[in-house]
Amino acid sequence: MTKKGNDKKGKKMEKRTEDSIFTEEFGDKFKIKAENIHKTYLLGTTAVAALRGVDLNVKDQDFVIIMGPSGSGKTTLLNLIGGLDTPTRGKIFLEGQNISTLSDNQLADIRRDKIGYVFQFYNLLPQMTALENIMVPLHFAGKFSRRGKRKRAMDLLAMVGLDERAHHTPSELSGGEQQRVAIARAFSNDPAICVLDEPTGDLDSKTGQMIMNLLRDLNKRGATFVAVTHDAKVAEFGTRTLHMLDGKIVEEGTVNGLKETEMMKKIRQSEAEANKSKCESNIFKYLFKNQGQTEYNISIIRQSIPKPILDNIPLHFNDILQGMIKDGKLPGKIQGQMLIFG
Repeated sequence: MTKKGNDKKGKKMEKRTEDSIFTEEFGDKFKIKAENIHKTYLLGTTAVAALRGVDLNVKDQDFVIIMGPSGSGKTTLLNLIGGLDTPTRGKIFLEGQNISTLSDNQLADIRRDKIGYVFQFYNLLPQMTALENIMVPLHFAGKFSRRGKRKRAMDLLAMVGLDERAHHTPSELSGGEQQRVAIARAFSNDPAICVLDEPTGDLDSKTGQMIMNLLRDLNKRGATFVAVTHDAKVAEFGTRTLHMLDGKIVEEGTVNGLKETEMMKKIRQSEAEANKSKCESNIFKYLFKNQGQTEYNISIIRQSIPKPILDNIPLHFNDILQGMIKDGKLPGKIQGQMLIFG
């Protein structure tokens, strides 16, 4: 009896070792290939072009970072790559299959079977344990027995170092632990590609660094990532960085050895300092406007910062406040989510 599909080009073979649980695809096909992608939205009677002719190739084991200011089109591009939306014009291929013309039901199957998602705010089901959250996609896939689902989920928790927290609900986990559960869940069905939407956006700098180290480790072990981020430091962990502006890719830097080029580093550091200074200036404005208080809610201070500045600061907002205190710019201290003076 012969095995079906032995002669098909690009056939996937499962590689199961202690160091890898990812699907390895042989050959040099692109995981993702986008050709002349356009996306236009209608706001009332006005047509707004979010993407204007984007070409993108993502190879196996790439870690592509997409950066750009708010409104540049990077999130729209991520949604198209992830099968959450379809282009107005152009084609998107996932492992050779044109997904840009699929029906909603067909796209749902693609998302279930081939794409993993990691969101900024984790999107874990609050009443379920970490183990149960990871098992949810496995229920829909129908590939494993109940015992097999449990083993698969425990293996994934071990992969992200949380097997001892398997029976804790999201409210019992820190932000970094929740994000690690979300990463494990994204790999539950062994996706061809994993898309990351602001993977460090809601985390402090130390935890964000830990998450990026984990993602870089998974990338080295075979995972393919496309990430959208406002955090310039995330670029240090990618293999390629794309810069977007006005719906187009305006610059692409190749990063050797998972490090940014000197030019990219200079640009990043310059932009980081400018946005940090703008953020500090707006913090002073808020505190001056509301002077006389001894306690300030940090989240309310954060909400007072203009979004274009907030979206492009190089540090977590709390870290900027802490730095201002350390440098003697603010005579206070941080306790929980409160900035306290006196």
